[in-house]
Amino acid sequence: MTTDAAKDRLYDTTLLVGVFRRRAAIKALVQRPDTSGVVALVQALREGHPECGRIRSVLRQLLPLRDNNKIAALWDEWAQAPDPELANVLSALGAPSGRTQDARFVRAVLAAATSAAAPEILQAVAVFARSLPVQDEASNDGIYAAWIRSQSTDLEQLIHEQSRQASSPALEALHALVIGKPERYFELNDADGMLLVHAFHMAPEPFRESIARTVGASPDRRLLENYRRALSSGTADAASNVENLKLVGDEDGLFEVTRSLRLRDVVDLCERWSSSAGRPGGTQQRAAVERALAAHGTLGTFKLERTEPLPEGLVDIFEWWRHENPTDAQLLSDLDSPDPLQKARGLYLGREGGLVDDAQLREATASEHWPQRLVARLLEPELFPETQQDHVFWLNACAGDASLLLAPIDGMPEDYARYSRLLTQARSPIGSRTRAFLEILCAFQGVFVANGIVIDEGTETADRGAVEIEDAPHVNF
Repeated sequence: MTTDAAKDRLYDTTLLVGVFRRRAAIKALVQRPDTSGVVALVQALREGHPECGRIRSVLRQLLPLRDNNKIAALWDEWAQAPDPELANVLSALGAPSGRTQDARFVRAVLAAATSAAAPEILQAVAVFARSLPVQDEASNDGIYAAWIRSQSTDLEQLIHEQSRQASSPALEALHALVIGKPERYFELNDADGMLLVHAFHMAPEPFRESIARTVGASPDRRLLENYRRALSSGTADAASNVENLKLVGDEDGLFEVTRSLRLRDVVDLCERWSSSAGRPGGTQQRAAVERALAAHGTLGTFKLERTEPLPEGLVDIFEWWRHENPTDAQLLSDLDSPDPLQKARGLYLGREGGLVDDAQLREATASEHWPQRLVARLLEPELFPETQQDHVFWLNACAGDASLLLAPIDGMPEDYARYSRLLTQARSPIGSRTRAFLEILCAFQGVFVANGIVIDEGTETADRGAVEIEDAPHVNF
């Protein structure tokens, strides 16, 4: 039977005899001495041929010593369009032997390993990768890249078993830390920690969690210091840093990262510290945590719940105002604006910058425009008497929370001074909760922003460009 005749009979649907003709065609095609027959069977397999099971079975019976060219043809076809059906067959047959693989072909096969690939595809890639020369750095780099993209455990094990070395030590550092082999990482002599920084930068989030577990299980202080340097290198957001530092159990690192958080996130950390014996090592830092925990304990069963994300295209107006980062001059102009929302922005951000006093807030609470009354109650709910008729009255029960929980820890010395004053003035039935939040906020700001660098133009110095530093014991020179 010729190849063309076999291809025609492969799709024969004649009643009664059609099934026998299809099976005969399959047998004839797989027995062809050239590769055209198996290529035709691959095409039929992809099209959902009614004899898919039989096609897979005959292809699995190919033998490497006898049919190596046909197996190579199957891999060539699959590299152009990887699919799980043929991947199962290739995993059983193994990679073609006895030939030098073209670099472009190797890249095509390894490119099939992605995070969205089916398990059958990842297994086939690993089978092929195992056949590549162990000493070839180009192939090894491709295998490492496929492993990072796909997070395949088969490729991860392959790299370990065959001790494959990449051209970049950072790739090897990443692999060693992900699989929990810090001793291999130490062999790379990462004195300045940059290998770990680069490895962390390449790592997808699941790998970062594995790195954190490896670091947390190691008693080596250098590894922890290098890991902290990687976290501070700007390759992850603050929320991810917090979670990774929790995994590591790095109390000093957790305290340091609070400077980039808002109070609401620090309240979560207080919950963790309240149920753990771990504390930062520094005297000042440990004292700040203990002060915050004492206040946190007065919150009772208070639970901070995350709100649902806003619909697509909408932005929280208070966050939007903060992102605009207006100057003091713009905020002062806002306060005189006839636009209620513009004036509300001036009140909200101007109060934080010390541009708005209590008298202006009292005036705002009597405004005919609700955005101004809303902002006034958000900022200082305790300054105003209860007014049941006002539709923003409900804010009295939680406005202090809303304003304080969004407060950034890493503010300005003026912010710390203002919150400290409010701490001594907190009153009313909700005063106890407000005091607790202020206490926590001031505990952390007392470490990071309580002291400032002041340029005193009225004092004569030997150097006209001199800078006077006031009460900054935490500054190292």
